[in-house]
Amino acid sequence: MVEILIDSFKDTIKVVPLLFIIFFTVDYIMLKVNKDNKLIERLSKYDYIGGSLLGLVPQCGIPVAMARLYSNGHISLGMLAAVFISSSDEALIIIGAHPEKLGFMFKLIFVKILIGMAAGFIINLLIKEKRNRIKGCTINCDCPKCRRNKNILTHNLIYTARVTAFLIITVFIINYGVSVLGEESLHAILGKNTYLQPIIASLIGMIPSCISSVVLAEAFIKGAIGVGPLVAGLCANTGYGILIVMKELPLKKAMKIMILIQGISITVGELIYIFGGK
Repeated sequence: MVEILIDSFKDTIKVVPLLFIIFFTVDYIMLKVNKDNKLIERLSKYDYIGGSLLGLVPQCGIPVAMARLYSNGHISLGMLAAVFISSSDEALIIIGAHPEKLGFMFKLIFVKILIGMAAGFIINLLIKEKRNRIKGCTINCDCPKCRRNKNILTHNLIYTARVTAFLIITVFIINYGVSVLGEESLHAILGKNTYLQPIIASLIGMIPSCISSVVLAEAFIKGAIGVGPLVAGLCANTGYGILIVMKELPLKKAMKIMILIQGISITVGELIYIFGGK
């Protein structure tokens, strides 16, 4: 258990500098550059395109940071979904490590970007939301507690520390559960080559741990699952981003986002399974 706790700490702490830089930069832009909100309004027209491209960055800190920006009302639901769906992870590294699969890896990245763009566009077109959804406080908050920490540096240091503590505890619980279950059990859960595979793969992919994407990649390399289930699982894999959604947003709203990502992932996975040779 101690080893799992140490691994969970190491997995989380490596993204902390990136999270702080992104949090601080965005708050600075919101205060100094975007006082009238015109910058965000202009960028929001193309935000799902940028979101899907951000997914190329092989850092789980990107989905986490984007989840926080969404909860603060700085980005749209379409951009959040695009980032979640297209985000890169350990699975791509594992697949790319096999020379015969290198070409497929680039195709997979391209497909995930297209899915992210298409999903973001449709979501923004069909779903209109109000901004400033966060439960807690932002840099612009004027409550007594925030007035004591009005400095932008202090505000973001405190927020990053809270996010880090939350992630360490949550990731430890998840990693412990996965270690008890075991990778072989996850492979077994994927089952035989049926129409249920994309659904099961997407549920495994939603587990906010690198082990989920590793299991999916290894299952694909071994021939246990096809392209459809692999795409479904990796599109549903949001890294730690979904944990921030659960932390920052009301439970009902967070569950709707989870179901939305799951629905998109399963639909795409099933279509590829049916029409793309599984």
